[in-house]
Amino acid sequence: MKKSVGLRALATTLCSLGLLACFSEEDRASLVTGNLATAEEMIDAFYSFDASKLQPFLLEAGESEQGILGYQGWAEGGNYIIVSRSPCVAESETEISCAITVQDDPVLALETDFNVTDTFHITFSETVITKVDTSSNDEPIYYEAREWVEENMPEIFEGPCKRTEGIRDSPGVCARAMTEGYRQFMKAQKVVSNPLFIPLDYNPTRRIETETFVLIPLGPDLVNQDYAAYMSSIEHLQKTFTRSSAWPHEDITFEDAMNDVLKEQERFVNRESFAYSVLTKNGERELGSVYIRPANKPGFEAEISLWVTQQEFDSGFDASLYEWTQLWIAESWPFKTVAYPGRKIEWAEWDKM
Repeated sequence: MKKSVGLRALATTLCSLGLLACFSEEDRASLVTGNLATAEEMIDAFYSFDASKLQPFLLEAGESEQGILGYQGWAEGGNYIIVSRSPCVAESETEISCAITVQDDPVLALETDFNVTDTFHITFSETVITKVDTSSNDEPIYYEAREWVEENMPEIFEGPCKRTEGIRDSPGVCARAMTEGYRQFMKAQKVVSNPLFIPLDYNPTRRIETETFVLIPLGPDLVNQDYAAYMSSIEHLQKTFTRSSAWPHEDITFEDAMNDVLKEQERFVNRESFAYSVLTKNGERELGSVYIRPANKPGFEAEISLWVTQQEFDSGFDASLYEWTQLWIAESWPFKTVAYPGRKIEWAEWDKM
């Protein structure tokens, strides 16, 4: 009741000052109801990502017009998906607010599991929209990431996010570029927050040739040999290497195999872990693989695992490769504490650690 009296008093004052048409209370209520419907239609038009549908609502919105059309382009480029939408609310007889919670690519890139709520503040003069502002409840990391991108990737702001008189020239392209910038920000944060697996001045081995085999990093050039090797020994590897039917298995496709070696190559380049293929001297056949990864158990810097095909296991190569690997790691890698799960440490003990 008090709110209703207050609105009536405000309307009377505005009317007497000539700032609001002097409608009856019933007319004013009808006007607000109509403007609420218009606001909902404007929001529909915004999230249609069709500027031709949105622009008619903004013809009298002054400077807001270009800003909101630009934001629509950003939202489209950022792949905005509505998660929840509250009904628009009349904050006064002239202003309506509409809150929409969205999922979008720029925020997804920040890995926060947070969905932003955008609120549109729409100002009316009688039945005409004269101004539209927006506000968002973005988390602090959003602004930290933006500052990082501006400092470390200035080409984004000079190119796809360039502004003319404060308005982005290509808002959709800018949103996609900023999404990539936020991904790079997160990578940089992870490097800072996580201890280095190997020192910056250490260069991992790229090739070793022994009397019986060649060892080189696993990558797409070796996908044929790698795929043939583990697919020839599915049951053997499930029992001795993974202790699981998850890998390898009969349904692995060549495409799956390529994706796997590409990921291993990326981790090698990023110095996150190191997968090596053990090949015959002529490089035509893979005998097995050696993996060097950060330890996920306390007390160890790295864990080393290796496998050989059923054929090579039966010939005794597993034991000789294991012996060679221990010497290689001890002599050539910068680790003081290394674990060999399932070998020096029994699996049952390793699982309990």
